[in-house]
Order: sequence, then structure tokens, then C-alpha cells
Amino acid sequence: MYQIYIDSGTSNSKLYLVKDTQSVDTIIANVGTKDSAISGSNDVLLSGLKEIYNHVLDKNGLKDCDIESIWLSGMVTNPFGIIEVAHISTPVDGKKLLEHRYVHFEEKYFHRYLNLIPGVKTAQPGQIVTMENIDKMNNVRGEEIEAIGMVASGVIPREEDCVMISPGSHTHLLYIKNGTITDIVSNFTGELNYAIKKDTILGGELTNEDIVLTKEYVIQGYNMVKTYGLARALYIIHATKVFDVCENEIRNCLLSGVIAGGVMDMLKYKLDRDWNGVKKVVIIGGKNYIEGYKIVGQYILPEVDMDVVSSKAGESYGLYGYLELARILKMQG
Repeated sequence: MYQIYIDSGTSNSKLYLVKDTQSVDTIIANVGTKDSAISGSNDVLLSGLKEIYNHVLDKNGLKDCDIESIWLSGMVTNPFGIIEVAHISTPVDGKKLLEHRYVHFEEKYFHRYLNLIPGVKTAQPGQIVTMENIDKMNNVRGEEIEAIGMVASGVIPREEDCVMISPGSHTHLLYIKNGTITDIVSNFTGELNYAIKKDTILGGELTNEDIVLTKEYVIQGYNMVKTYGLARALYIIHATKVFDVCENEIRNCLLSGVIAGGVMDMLKYKLDRDWNGVKKVVIIGGKNYIEGYKIVGQYILPEVDMDVVSSKAGESYGLYGYLELARILKMQG
């Protein structure tokens, strides 16, 4: 029998056809919860997911009855997803994530049960969130299954305390202790970068390419935001254009240091106070801009091992996480 695993995000969804714990086919679709939010209905998301589901079946000569189960993670459990599912509270390991999966009968497009993997939050059961403790509250949808996959694949050793960094629209720091997600810190990064490039004068002073970063200028950008704050640092980047002192590519490096700098300062803050004993940080890579986190991290935390890692082509750490849940489920009989 076959299984289907779908990692669905804000803008894209990736479907894996799995047989005997191996991914045998993959399809990516440009559909996500952003489309549901814009249209005001999740029909566009569900129809898009059903379309790639039908496509992978046809491509592999399969029928719906050949698929034993369908699993989904990511933004499918948010209000604009398939159905809203509450986050589960830290600490979370693979067994707890599996135990709290939400089984939903989708009657309009799939006409079958879907296993939805919930997100994770730091707020504890029954805890009241207030203005006094909001700075301690964080949550993820999708990164939790990646973390489980990184532990299962050995990228994050079970016996070591480690921090996983998942750069994106919101860059999340996940503190992994003994293979368990113990704490989370979330940061506003990719969306900030997008807003700067789209709606400020800096947009015309930067390159849109994912360039290879130059360490010297990334660190200079970090030192600018550390010394002068965000508003002044951004203006200094603009001033390099006004006074014609560097090319667009260098301004990109400076901006990378500014944005990554805030995240890595937060990492240092947590390591100094709460996440004691961490000697390894794993950054999920795949694009050149992500190197900025490693550059700044090595600069301010030279004693910590910083690695940028990528999954095998055609696979993902989310897939590895699903396979770990499938392994646990099989062991449970």
C-alpha cells in the first residue's frame, strides 16, 4: 500500500507519494493558505491539493483505494487551512505529535479521512496569555514536523541539546532537548525583508537575486543594527546609494546582517539565560541568503557549532518527520 504526505505552506504545497518508507514521487503546487485568505474560502486550497493528488495517482497508475492514508502538516491547520486545529503545548516529541494528530473527514473534495498534524505552541494548557507574558509566547506550524525529522535522521543528535533555526517569513528558533521540542522563539524576518524591498526606497537599491553573501559586509550590517538600531541601520544602507559607495549586491549583504542580526542576538540571549549547554545550532538551508544567519552566528557565538543543512533532492525534513510518525504508529501496532 501507498501513503500520501503533503507539506502545505502559505504559498506552496509539496506532495510525496510514499511506499515502504520511501518517497517514490513528488509534486509541487503553487497553492497554499494565502490563496484561501485572499478568496475568503478554503475551496481553492482543497481543490488545488486534490488536483495534485489526482495527478500523482494518474501518473503512477494508482487509484484512491491504493492509498492507505493521507497525512498533512503545515498551514493546513490554521484558520485559512483545511480546518483549524489547536496547537499542542511544549514539550513535544514524535510520540506526542502523533498522539495529537487530528483525523478529519473531508467530504467535499477528498471524500475520505485526512490526518492533520498540529502545530506547537509554548503556552501551556490552561495558561492565560496577557500583556505581561506575551513575550514568552511563540508558536509554529510546519517546523515541528521538520524538527522531528531532523532528530529522526540524525541531523540533530538525540543525546545533545541543540537549536534548530528555520528561516522563512517568520524565522523560528526551536530548542531541542533529548529529541524533544522544549521551547520556541519566533521572529519577524522574511516578511520584514519583503516589505523593505517592496514598499521602501531601498527596493530600488537592492538586487532581487539570491546572491552569494560576502562575510565582511554581512558582519558590517550586523554591527550597524547592533550599534544604531534598526531605523538608523536601514538609513545607512540607503546612504550607501546616495553617496555611491557600493553596489546593490553589497547593500543586500548589509541588509542580511541587519535582519539576521536580530535573530542571532535573540539566540545568544536565550543561550545565556535559558538554553544552557547548547553547543550545536542547525540551520535549515537551501538558499544563499540563509548563510547570513551562520555568518552572524559564528561572529557572536564562536564557541557554538553552526551548520547549514539541506535535505536530499526531492525530499524534505518534513517528509522525514512524517516517516518517523509512521514508524512510531507501526510500532504501536
